[in-house]
Amino acid sequence: MSSTSERVASGLGHVDRVADYYDDNTRRFLLVAESPGSDAIHRGVWTPDVTNVTQAVDTVNRLMIERLRGQTPSENARVLDLGCGVGGTMVRLAREVDGIISGVTISRVQAEIAAKRFAREGLSDRCHVFCADFAELPAEPHYDAMVAVEAVVHSPSLESLLPSLAERLRPGGRLILCDDWMTDKDRGLAARKLCLDQFRAGWRIGSLHTVAELVAMSGRAGLHLVEDKDLTEYLRLGRPRDRVVKMAVGATAAVPRLRNRLVEIPFWANMIGGSALQVGLSRRWLEYHFIVLEKA
Repeated sequence: MSSTSERVASGLGHVDRVADYYDDNTRRFLLVAESPGSDAIHRGVWTPDVTNVTQAVDTVNRLMIERLRGQTPSENARVLDLGCGVGGTMVRLAREVDGIISGVTISRVQAEIAAKRFAREGLSDRCHVFCADFAELPAEPHYDAMVAVEAVVHSPSLESLLPSLAERLRPGGRLILCDDWMTDKDRGLAARKLCLDQFRAGWRIGSLHTVAELVAMSGRAGLHLVEDKDLTEYLRLGRPRDRVVKMAVGATAAVPRLRNRLVEIPFWANMIGGSALQVGLSRRWLEYHFIVLEKA
């Protein structure tokens, strides 16, 4: 793998920068995961029925499974996980859905880890992962459902991505998204702009929209809104490690040139983007929503 200086100098495009970010960070994400061993690198959601961290990390998976029940064929269903990470959600879906669970990730490292997990779980015949840009999916096959957890924000253009996904959904198929969405609160406030700019730069965010904008774009793509569930209040913000990250990132604030340099390094990019996300969520400049869309 190339050195950080080589990557910075190369002037990578957005999609390559996302791949570079996850290739460099994924193994560390797994080491510091909220629920080690779960292979889940998305956030825990502490809804009132949750009693431990394992359940919290599984909340989004459980919500997806509940919304897919009765919506996919009882046999031979096809489900696609967009931005599938290392396959944790795919394994969970495979235990509940009788069919083929495919996943796409832009990260070569994630694809390799996922394939090894499927082999360990005896699921290699039903769970398949491929390394590619989810904006450039093959025309076939068509899917009964697609899911994406903390993934579509990386798309350079959600407006272009949605029609592409809709074309590959069967009639009545569902697209389930769980991600960060911008709000209209404090628009024009300088602190808000700085926070969102740092979130975009750090976490390689290409598409940051409000839920209303998503619904409008989805409608134009032939998808209608079935459910919008705001999960923000169930996130645990300000954990000890979050406070440590905030202190580390804060030390760079007085030297913008240093921060701009560090944000190009995947490790520091994650720190800077994650710290900005904490601020954005706590001030409701960002919200974490679980959204179900359906093709007519």
